[in-house]
Amino acid sequence: MLTNNQEKLIRSLVLRKNRKKSGLFVAEGLKLVKDLMSAGLQVENIFVTDGPLEGYKGSAPSQTISLQEMKRISFLETPSPVLAIVKQPSSSAEFRKNTGLVLLLDRIQDPGNMGTLLRTALWYGVDHIALVKGSVDVYNPKVVQASMGALAHLQFAEKTAQEWVEWSTAHSRRLLVADMDGTPAAEMNWTAKDVLVLGNEGQGCDEVFKAAGDQVTLPGNAAKMESLNVAISGATLLYAYATASNEL
Repeated sequence: MLTNNQEKLIRSLVLRKNRKKSGLFVAEGLKLVKDLMSAGLQVENIFVTDGPLEGYKGSAPSQTISLQEMKRISFLETPSPVLAIVKQPSSSAEFRKNTGLVLLLDRIQDPGNMGTLLRTALWYGVDHIALVKGSVDVYNPKVVQASMGALAHLQFAEKTAQEWVEWSTAHSRRLLVADMDGTPAAEMNWTAKDVLVLGNEGQGCDEVFKAAGDQVTLPGNAAKMESLNVAISGATLLYAYATASNEL
C-alpha cells in the first residue's frame, strides 16, 4: 500500500526545484528502470502494480501497489506497471580536458526534443552534454522517458552562454553553431575538439555563440520549409560528425 508521504514525495518531483532539493527523479517503465539500475544509478524505491518483484530484490526497497495508486503517482497518460524513485548521479561544473566532441544545448525547452537529443548523442558516442542555463531539466519526467535511459551514461554541466564561450576559448575548442547560413555539414572539417551548438526551438542560438564560433548548416529546401526540428537537426549533424571522424 502506498503511504501518504510516498505519494506526496513522488508528486512533488514533477517540479524542478523539488528534484534539485531532493536529488531525486522519477523513472517509469520496466525496461527504463532496469537500464538505469544496470548503469549503476541508485534506486531509492520501486513500485509495481503487477508481476513478480524478484527482478528487483536486493537492489532497492520494492512494494506492490494497486493500479489506482499507480495512476495517482504516474506522470504518464497510460501508467506503466513499474515506477521508481532514482537518485540523481553526482554532477560536475566542469568536464575533463579530453572529452571528445561536446554537444551544447542552448535553452532547449521541449522535453521530447531534449530526451531525443540525449539518446541520439549517446548513440553517436558523444557523452558530454553542455547546457545553457534556462534549458529544460534533464531529470524532467518527460525528458527521462524520451531519453530511454541515455542520461545514465552522460555527463552534464550547466553554464551561461557567455561562460561556455569563455570555456571553449580557454580549452582551445571550436564552436560550431547550427544555423541556416553556414558551411554544409558534409563539407565541415569536424574534429573531436569541436563543440556543436544547437539552439532554442523558437529563437535559435544565442548571438554570443554566433559571434564566437563558426556556422554549420544542413542544406535543404529553405524556400518551402523554414527550418528543421532541433532534434532532427541535431541527429543529422551528429551523424555528419560521426561519419567524418569514422565513429560509425
